[in-house]
Amino acid sequence: MKKEYANVADMIFDRGAFKFGAFRLKLHEKNPSAPLSPFYLNLRTKDNPTNPGPLTDDDCDLIAIALWDKIKLWNIDFQAIAGIPHAADPIIEALERVVPKPWGFRIIKLAKEIKDGKRKIVPLPGFDYRKGENVLVIDDLVTKADSKIEAIKAIESEGSIVKKLFVLVDREQGGYFELRKAGYDMISCFTIMELLAYYLATGKIDNEKYEECLCYIENN
Repeated sequence: MKKEYANVADMIFDRGAFKFGAFRLKLHEKNPSAPLSPFYLNLRTKDNPTNPGPLTDDDCDLIAIALWDKIKLWNIDFQAIAGIPHAADPIIEALERVVPKPWGFRIIKLAKEIKDGKRKIVPLPGFDYRKGENVLVIDDLVTKADSKIEAIKAIESEGSIVKKLFVLVDREQGGYFELRKAGYDMISCFTIMELLAYYLATGKIDNEKYEECLCYIENN
């Protein structure tokens, strides 16, 4: 694993952002009987308004460095970036800090609103959405793709184009294939199996914990 990615993987574990236990996920809102997850990732910062996490601005800078390395590797064409609120907002801000200025991408933002008792992702007023512009959508992780597709549709409603979505961690529970089915490509910095294999190899978890998580992923 490249140093940039290993730094992020170590940080996630050492910060306690990767937890083990029995957890309900967002997918349980639609499928309450689904098995509980033996692991949980909270990749949010302490000032997240809905679900505060353990990450700092410096941690987000590490994430941004790894993401930018991957973006260059894939030679992704885009003129603006947008994060899915609220988890990705600090990552977007970190990208603006660490990426060399000549690259010159713009930031546009999305927001969550409650309408008729339901949460909806919408374009945030005051940001310059441009028709025909390629927007790279970024989020911290993906399980299922519902919120990702909702965010993409919000961007497309302004006339911008979304071809790719980039996440830090793919939990490998169907989100990638749901996005492909909807016509969008997704790239991840890590799959959950890559993280678990790294933690096993570096002695952060034992083989029993690795096999427990592997069994859950393969069957869900």
